Amino acid sequence: VLGWWRRARARKIEVLAGLEPSVRVPWGLGMSAPAFVTARLMETWAHGLDVHGALGRIPVDTDRLAHVAWLGVRSLPYACSVAGEPPLGPLRIELTLPSGTPWTAGPEDAPDRITGSVAAFARVCAQRPAPGAAELEADGDEAHRALRVARCFL
Repeated sequence: VLGWWRRARARKIEVLAGLEPSVRVPWGLGMSAPAFVTARLMETWAHGLDVHGALGRIPVDTDRLAHVAWLGVRSLPYACSVAGEPPLGPLRIELTLPSGTPWTAGPEDAPDRITGSVAAFARVCAQRPAPGAAELEADGDEAHRALRVARCFL
C-alpha cells in the first residue's frame, strides 16, 4: 500500500504542478487549481488535529497555516450561503503567524476586524476544537458573524 501511495502522490503532484493557476478543477467543485491544492492541505492539517487530539498530543503550528487562513477568508462567502446568511460586508483580518510575522486580508479601511493568531483563526475555519479561539478578537457585527459561520470545507 505504501508503494502505491507514493506512486499516486508523485503523479498527483506532477499533474497539479502542471496546471495553470486559473484552471478550474472539475473534481474540486470548480475551484481553481491553487484553491484545490490548498483545500487538500487544509483537510490533511485538520484531520491531523483530530489525530493529535485522539493521542493527547499538541500539534506544532507553523507559518504554513497562512494557507489555511487564506482558504478560510476565501471561503467566507460560501460559509455564509451554507449558513443561510447574507454575504458579509467589508471585513479586515489581521493575524499573527507563529513566527510573529503579520498576515492580513481585506481592505485596511474596513469598519469590522478580526485580530489574533493565525492558528486560532485556522482552527475556527476548520471547525476544530479551538482552545485558542479566545486569542481572536472580533470588532463589529460582521466580524462576529464571520467567526460564527466560518468554514473552509464542504
